Formats: sequence, C-alpha cells, structure tokens
Amino acid sequence: MRPTARRLLIPGVIVAALIGLWWIIPSEEQRIRRVLEQARSAVSADGQTADGLALLARVGRLTQCLTRDVEIQVDVFGGLSGNLSGVDEVRAAAAGLSQQFPGLTVRLGEIQVGDLDSGSARVTLVATIETGAKGGPTAQEFELRFRKWEGRWYISKVATVRALRTH
Repeated sequence: MRPTARRLLIPGVIVAALIGLWWIIPSEEQRIRRVLEQARSAVSADGQTADGLALLARVGRLTQCLTRDVEIQVDVFGGLSGNLSGVDEVRAAAAGLSQQFPGLTVRLGEIQVGDLDSGSARVTLVATIETGAKGGPTAQEFELRFRKWEGRWYISKVATVRALRTH
C-alpha cells in the first residue's frame, strides 16, 4: 500500500468508526424515550390479559421505570385522577387500574425533552388514553421529571398539564 493511500485510509477508518459508535450508542434523549416506551407498554393492555402473572409482570415493568419516591399527580378526563406517592402506591394503583380498565391503551406523541443535564431532565408529552369507557379517547399533556441513577434514567414525577381534547 502506498504511503499516501495509508494516510488517507487511517482517518477514513477513524471517521467511519466514530459514525458507527454514534449510531450504536444511544443519546441520553434516546435512553429517556426508551424508558417512556417501557412505561407506556407496561400501562397499556395491548391485548394482554389483566390477571395473574401477566398483570404482575406488567406492573413490574412499570415500577422498573420509576424512582422509589416517585410522585404522580394526574387528572385525566375519563375518570382517572389522583395523587400517588412512592413506588408501592403506584404498584397497587397500576394493578387496580389494569383490572378496572382491561382495555386501557396509551399512545405517546409529541415528546419534548428539555432541561437535560447529567442527572435530570424534564419531558413534556402528549398521551392519548383510551379506557374503553364511554366518551372515547382523550388526549392529555403531561410533564415528567426524570432522574439518572447509576447510569439509567428513571421517572421521578408525573403531572397532568392540561386536557387537549375529548371525543
């Protein structure tokens, strides 16, 4: 190999490796979005049964997304409202919610990650919630706070911002 070709090949390989790493290693925002998706799939029935071990597994997946001292303050049209404090209250409420609304479906849209630093982030998102109750789906805007602990993002607070529409 010629020396000129070698000088061009080495920087090319380095650039290709850096692009590959950027593509493979998720950004902090992508990691936060993965936690949101895990929480969404744990809350949504998505055709899953709402009893026995399946319910326990879903609730377990949800609590893996939360800090121990999580705070939830929601007021959702369609009958879902209340304040929860701590992962144990959330666990009990999630199990009850899954049994009360076995067809509960949540879809996420318009996710905006802001105030992102090394240990915390603020996320504003719009969620469409279908409980199966009369009135159809509702769209709600939520604000979530995230904390990072041991390299992983966890939801530490969820609060309803406003209802966008009801059907």
